[in-house]
Amino acid sequence: MTMQEQLRALVERHLVNLAEQLVTVTQLLTPADETLPVAQVVEAEAIMHQLKGTAGSMGFPDIGAVASALDENLKVLKTSSAPIPAAELAPALELLSTLQRVADNTTPAMSKLYNADLSKLVP
Repeated sequence: MTMQEQLRALVERHLVNLAEQLVTVTQLLTPADETLPVAQVVEAEAIMHQLKGTAGSMGFPDIGAVASALDENLKVLKTSSAPIPAAELAPALELLSTLQRVADNTTPAMSKLYNADLSKLVP
């Protein structure tokens, strides 16, 4: 397998992992009642923080930008010492919905790395 093929496989795996992470974050941010435990926000924020960094590294700036906005929103929410009222989750859920739409409309070929000319790196 060439270096380009390996890189493409990595980008493709990233999008599969992204989809799985979005399912997890959606579950974490879905309150069972009128409030959400702060621990779930903390866990969702950790995933989002990782996702925004990985998206940037994999060449998906649009995903990274929305993930960054959601990460910042969750950082504010996780400072609460009490369960988060469902109504206060609305901005985070809207960002999550936007992130899902962006991810759904993203293909591996949209990555800046997917079609990178790696021949310049190898002498």
